[in-house]
Amino acid sequence: MWIHGALATALLMSNACRDDEDDGDSADSAASSGSTGITSTTTGVDSSGGTTELGTTDGSTGGSTSTGDEATTTGGTTGGAACGDGVAVAGELCWGPSTLLAKTPTGDIVIADMDGDGALDLIAGHAGSFSIHPGNGDGTFADAVIVGTPSGVLGVAVGLFDGDDNLDVAASNTGDDTVGIHLGNGDGTVSAGQVIAVGNSPRGIAVADFDGGGLDLAVTNEASGTVSILLGQGDGTFASDSDLLVGSSPIAVVATDLDDDMNIDLVVDNFGPGTISVFLGGPGGFGPESAFGTGVAPRTVIARDLDGDGAIDISTPNQANDNFAVLLGSGMGSLGMPNFFATGVGPRDGADGDFDGDGLPDIALALETDNAIGVLRNDRRDGLSFEAGDPIATITRPSVVAIGDLDGDGVDDIAVGSIEAGGGLAVILADP
Repeated sequence: MWIHGALATALLMSNACRDDEDDGDSADSAASSGSTGITSTTTGVDSSGGTTELGTTDGSTGGSTSTGDEATTTGGTTGGAACGDGVAVAGELCWGPSTLLAKTPTGDIVIADMDGDGALDLIAGHAGSFSIHPGNGDGTFADAVIVGTPSGVLGVAVGLFDGDDNLDVAASNTGDDTVGIHLGNGDGTVSAGQVIAVGNSPRGIAVADFDGGGLDLAVTNEASGTVSILLGQGDGTFASDSDLLVGSSPIAVVATDLDDDMNIDLVVDNFGPGTISVFLGGPGGFGPESAFGTGVAPRTVIARDLDGDGAIDISTPNQANDNFAVLLGSGMGSLGMPNFFATGVGPRDGADGDFDGDGLPDIALALETDNAIGVLRNDRRDGLSFEAGDPIATITRPSVVAIGDLDGDGVDDIAVGSIEAGGGLAVILADP
């Protein structure tokens, strides 16, 4: 997760995925690590823009994970003569195999240290539950804790909501039109907290301090075309403040500072019209919407300085165009025309991380049609330049990715989930 200067203590982007009846998925299937111990992820709906309700269960069927022994794909993709020697070399792109953790369809993933042991854990949304997979610090995971929810969880975010030092979880219950707050116990488990009514079909969740009073939430409501602003009270509860009107099918939201004024701004991905909505924050709340075109069927939103000029840029994969759009930021709140970079087929989600150890932000893409992860390597030869790496074979129809150093070797790894029945949750470790 990228954190800008002295912004909020936990600035998290997490956007969930919601499935579409027309893509052949079962209607009852679920959909840059730092010292804060929080990283994140995202995705969106399918190219028709429709939605399908996720199934509701009591959470008892979520199952537990293995410790990472089940390899689901063939060997890793490597791109350096010294791959596998354990020494990270700048420019060396090395991957191990994709390893299955759970077969439960997965709608969102967040990477964070939920139990405070210094090892990153995985939090994943499913149909009628979310799961917490405790990391062992070496890229393997202990059995998951399953937390039942009222409906399919298509958005997960974490933050310190109640004033203690234990990370808490916010989960968007898409079929129930609510957001559930789950307060962390500090040992990798959570206790049920407040349930907050929001708009129709909530999805993505962003966490940041909007008003100077503690961590707040912004929640995209796909079927309502709105973003609900929930103000944190500092005790683990939230008060509904307002709804921001955006384009149709808003599926992802990120909190960042586009105009460098130390106030939190919101950037929303609108799947329907193929636009990005920007709301600049200030002492009186959020200003009016500014909309910027991206391409056809944008799937998520990433906020990161990709060209090295010090200004935050906004990017998104366009699933229907098989490309990745980068809108360069001016540093004053506006965005330029999109720059397009070719991807594999069906880029459904994306996240940034440093995969080749050169200190530059690269992009990992869930290529749903290719059953692979695509990597765009940032080399900044011309200020903004990406080079495509070899696709990495993974689980069927990957739909969401999250990035973090899961094995402590100093190189970012990839967690990937699939909303497809039988797709599940997998990890791809860098192999320097």
